[in-house]
Amino acid sequence: MNILILGLGSIGQRHLRNLKLIEPKSNFYAIKSNRKKNTPLLNNFNQVLKGDIKKKYSLSYFNSIAEIYRNNINIDCAFVCTPSSKHISQVIELLKYNIHCFVEKPLGSSSKKLSELENLLKKKDKLITMMGYQLRFNPLLIYLNKIIKKKSPIGKLISANIHHGENIKDFHPYEDYRVSYAANKKLGGGVILTQIHEIDYFLYLFSEYKIINTTYISSKISDLDIDVEDVFFSNFLLKKNKNKISCSINLNYFERPKKRKFHLIGKSGSLVACFNTQKIRIFKNGEEKIINFNFKKNDIFIKEIKYFISKVKSKKMISKNLNLYNGIKTLRFALKLKNRFIK
Repeated sequence: MNILILGLGSIGQRHLRNLKLIEPKSNFYAIKSNRKKNTPLLNNFNQVLKGDIKKKYSLSYFNSIAEIYRNNINIDCAFVCTPSSKHISQVIELLKYNIHCFVEKPLGSSSKKLSELENLLKKKDKLITMMGYQLRFNPLLIYLNKIIKKKSPIGKLISANIHHGENIKDFHPYEDYRVSYAANKKLGGGVILTQIHEIDYFLYLFSEYKIINTTYISSKISDLDIDVEDVFFSNFLLKKNKNKISCSINLNYFERPKKRKFHLIGKSGSLVACFNTQKIRIFKNGEEKIINFNFKKNDIFIKEIKYFISKVKSKKMISKNLNLYNGIKTLRFALKLKNRFIK
């Protein structure tokens, strides 16, 4: 396979490392117009290693996709791992070249060109696309999806809380947080889009419910040197048939130690899923049951990449539940939430 990587930051290099394991005989290409700028070689823990990334992964650099095709190289699939503000334009170009593409979250940072992308997807309906929401492959989320949509161990569901707090300074230890995409409005930063995984899995877990009321605010309340929101609070009232559920989502850029949990309350008990400890605790009838999910963080990234590559090879489409149509839906929802910023 001929695989193109757009963006060689932490997530781009993670996918590159995994692709080299999954498809070792493939040829790898990257768009790199600024050859003078040094790209640090990273490991799975975002630690800088000695060595040259180009030599390490036998990368071939080009200035543009057009240049690749002028050299008679046909790209089988591409991975878009650049700052969020560049995603939509790059995806549109890839689709015009009839390239299957995997896009890291979020799909973009504004609604500009979203309609153009949607119309192009309809025309290019044979191309395989996928969003990089790797939590969908997390065993905890798979378990939560089953119990919410099929049979709850804690009875009729009443309330849920989604929480993700992590200090932005800890995201990429190899770089100054102030220059990262997450910290800059022009690059598509802000806690809502950067931590959009929580918004995506909220829409996924409660896809059978209708949102009947919403309140939300975002703001910058810390002393972080950023020009985007660092905190987001929301409350949703959901309804399925005659059943109502309240759900809150809380996100922030300043919490230490990091906390990533999903709390579900039912008529006969409650459940807490911790994505950091990989445990689900179920409380019912005065007893506690603990379910342990033992896996490495990188395992779920490998699973999603294997899934995408298998679809490209078999030429089987990925459902709208996980392809770019889902990316469009989640982005539009998230952008509405960004509208209410309190200075």
